[in-house]
Amino acid sequence: MSIIIGKRFIILRASESSDSSERIPIILGPGKAFGCGEHETTRSCLEELENIPISAHSRILDLGCGTGILSIAAAKLGAGSVIALDPDPEAIKTTAKNINLNRLKKAIFPFQGELRTMKTSSFNLTGVRLDLILANLYGDILLGLIADLPSLLKPEGYLLLSGIQFEYVFEIKTGFIHAGCKLLKARFLDEYCTMVFQR
Repeated sequence: MSIIIGKRFIILRASESSDSSERIPIILGPGKAFGCGEHETTRSCLEELENIPISAHSRILDLGCGTGILSIAAAKLGAGSVIALDPDPEAIKTTAKNINLNRLKKAIFPFQGELRTMKTSSFNLTGVRLDLILANLYGDILLGLIADLPSLLKPEGYLLLSGIQFEYVFEIKTGFIHAGCKLLKARFLDEYCTMVFQR
């Protein structure tokens, strides 16, 4: 069953076709990974992604990519390069399949591992400056990334964070502000918060 999200997206199963020529299709196949568009954190990330400027020159990191849904959305909005990172091998397998379904092999690069392991990989981020980092993770994980994420962003680059339980909101907000980011938006959902920062 298709899912309409925001002003521009429609989520489709691989077996479905869309009658809508006005919406951007994100095709998802079966797989063992988080992110099918139904969860409030995924939905809110897609809605906020529509408001962030993305161009063919944009370099994006999707941290904890799950099914690759946010990577695919960013690429379909025009991003030139997206690294889809997840430590779970099943998630990366699912992401790779979904990249193929959406014909985005030239735009999205799946990588199994964590941020620290990328320093010794072919996707070494040392010295790289990104336009946008997507991270739909739990609040305690995001707290541990406060020292790392802002330094990967270009000046005026964006952070789109979600999966933040309410008890972590204040710490994450103040932590990223002290790390040189400006809070643009905080959306309180039913159980989680989604935040948009700009360096």
